[in-house]
Amino acid sequence: MKTRRYFQFLSTACLLFLLACTLHLHAQSAAARPTVEFCCVVWDPLPIPTVFYRDGKSYLPLEFFPGNRSQIYPLKDGNALELFEKVTAADGALTYKLVGKAPLVAGARRMLFLVDPVANPTGLPLRLYGVNDALDVFPPGTIRFFNFSTAELQVKFAGKVSKLPAGGMSLVKSNVSKKGGFIPFLIGDPKGEVIFETRLFSQPTGRDMVFIGAPAQPGGRVPVKVLPQLIAPEPPMPAGPQPSSSP
Repeated sequence: MKTRRYFQFLSTACLLFLLACTLHLHAQSAAARPTVEFCCVVWDPLPIPTVFYRDGKSYLPLEFFPGNRSQIYPLKDGNALELFEKVTAADGALTYKLVGKAPLVAGARRMLFLVDPVANPTGLPLRLYGVNDALDVFPPGTIRFFNFSTAELQVKFAGKVSKLPAGGMSLVKSNVSKKGGFIPFLIGDPKGEVIFETRLFSQPTGRDMVFIGAPAQPGGRVPVKVLPQLIAPEPPMPAGPQPSSSP
């Protein structure tokens, strides 16, 4: 009898120990999961008056500034950005309806999402395109070029020619002076024929995104949109204690 009670006690203790270890590991995993930060960009006001994003069980409102970055929002839970609108269900209750979704880039701690409305009756009304927006992959003094057209393009900027496949991206360092300056920017077709030309202003504390779209008609003007951003320089390190002068 004593032996049976001993083994019952030992089994219970082992189960409690395993349960405590599991809860501890789960708490450690949740605490170690870093928060992702993100911002959004829209070019024009969206047809949905108020857009919410889901963070765990919470639905939080987003504020957009057409043509500019939104403020930075935290995303503590999930591996995708999900956007919703508040709607009235058939029973009269308020609920949230999914209107857009895009995955996070693996390993990215800061994301930027382009949000565009799409006329697609069978799909979600908002299309999201997300990129890693961290400073280590997109530092100040550089420009990112995105080819959103359906054809391969060539981009020439700051003396560098980049081949951009459809849907491709390139990062180019501007190498401008501290005061900044205008740099010629050319877009060519696969044969090298120039189809667009302008000048972009760049400065060492800025990082810009350039989005290249497809012409509305064959041979038409190439749509180009620029999203600038200034990065505040890091504050100088405080000077150490100065040695006192001898009398």
